[in-house]
Amino acid sequence: MRIESRIGHIYATPERVYSLISDFSRIDTTMLPTNDKITDVQTTADSCTFTIANAGRVGMRIVERQEPKLLKMENSEGPLQFKMWIQLVPYNTTESKVRVTFDADVNPLMSVMVKKPLTEFVESLVSKLEQIR
Repeated sequence: MRIESRIGHIYATPERVYSLISDFSRIDTTMLPTNDKITDVQTTADSCTFTIANAGRVGMRIVERQEPKLLKMENSEGPLQFKMWIQLVPYNTTESKVRVTFDADVNPLMSVMVKKPLTEFVESLVSKLEQIR
């Protein structure tokens, strides 16, 4: 199951955005969806783990960096096998466009259950990225 976000608009250069998102130790809970369902966030430069209420522990690690245009991640912990990437392209000299793609290995029955929450997650991530200045 592949979910592609809308194309977001960021009022910062791809270099600025990339410098913030390419090191997970710089990402705090402000980059995660704002709700009380996510707890116990732990980060290093290359990995991030957190607990989601009613879903368990989830972890991801950075597997590829192409500065300043691409960041690829995959799961490192949890029940869902996935890959996610963030693409950045310059819009003009001071702004960027962003797209998040989430690709999960799920069976068709589970796909029906997880598509909406994963789509909401991807869209909320784009919205959070759009707040970078």
